[in-house]
Amino acid sequence: MPQNKQATAARLTRRSAILGLAGTALAGATLRSPPGARADFNLELEPPLRSRTRASGIRYGCAGAAPIVQPDRILLEKFAIEANIFSPEGALKWIQTEPLPGKFDFAEGDSIAAFAARNDMLMHGHTLVWYTANPDWVANLRTGQAAQAALERHINVEVSHYRRKIWAWDVVNEAIEPDDRLAEDYRDSVWLRCLGAGYIDLAFRLTRAVDPQVPLCLSEYGIEYVGPKPRRRRAALLALLRKLREQNTPVDCLSLQSHLEAHQTFDRAELTGFLREVVKLGYHLMITELDVNDCRIGGSPDQRDRATARHLAEYLDIVFAVAKPLSIATWGLSDRSTWLRQYWKRADGSPLRPLPLDADLKRKPMWAVLARYLAGQERQPT
Repeated sequence: MPQNKQATAARLTRRSAILGLAGTALAGATLRSPPGARADFNLELEPPLRSRTRASGIRYGCAGAAPIVQPDRILLEKFAIEANIFSPEGALKWIQTEPLPGKFDFAEGDSIAAFAARNDMLMHGHTLVWYTANPDWVANLRTGQAAQAALERHINVEVSHYRRKIWAWDVVNEAIEPDDRLAEDYRDSVWLRCLGAGYIDLAFRLTRAVDPQVPLCLSEYGIEYVGPKPRRRRAALLALLRKLREQNTPVDCLSLQSHLEAHQTFDRAELTGFLREVVKLGYHLMITELDVNDCRIGGSPDQRDRATARHLAEYLDIVFAVAKPLSIATWGLSDRSTWLRQYWKRADGSPLRPLPLDADLKRKPMWAVLARYLAGQERQPT
């Protein structure tokens, strides 16, 4: 997860249909009813998001804190009702799992694995290698030998511990950062400094050796919108994915983090072209950290909720026109708990509303958009 980031009448087209749904589905109010349904058909009575996978094969997940440190038990219950993937926010990151060299702590991750098993959920492995959320001893590694030894031990132990409990691993998270002004737009990190860009290939090969079955993902953000920086990110990321394929690096999926900003404009043509090239290379797609930041959207809460739903529908329209993702996961489930509040503040002082449920755990227009796409009711990839 990124830190500190600034974010027709006879025949409707698929896009206009879904945008129309987003505009009519009010938070906690009525959804356009199916044929034969009552006029007072209510969104809250709809089957949960996780039930949609039976028709489409697309799983729905959400991220949250480990149950052993999560004080909001009602929110956890909603996780189990709505999702069939649980993504750990921080429980599997290095600073938590190996705070001292060779001293592992899987208590938080194990509580997620146990909760997932009890509630017929899968667990997403996030993440093995990142530039941040590392303990000091990792941040202070200075030699290639020491860094490789640390990487080998950490991946061997953690992936072994969670073998058959993880449905997919984000092996390397956020390897691209144009602002760091390094060759090929790689992100500056202890791994790059000590091991060079080869650390990416190494991490995937180490993970595959320990668990030959689990899908392995490269995770990245910031590629959706118009502008020079998103364009540069797309170019650098595509170059990296081509390089990894040429090296036969065992990467199966691109995790599209999808931290969206409702005031921004999608680069529909270039993003579509990028995704087509990724799929042509043989990679699957996952949407893994979805939220829609409404910090700069005006209006009432209902108006903002409709705006974020329209923005999400436009994004999913782009993705689904290229390929059906294996999963869609939001970074959180309810507006009562979102990382965005740490870094973004609305000028009117009201809380952000970036997730499918509001702070009272009521379904919003964003939930309705997700429900339709997860049900596979939209156009097939072209």
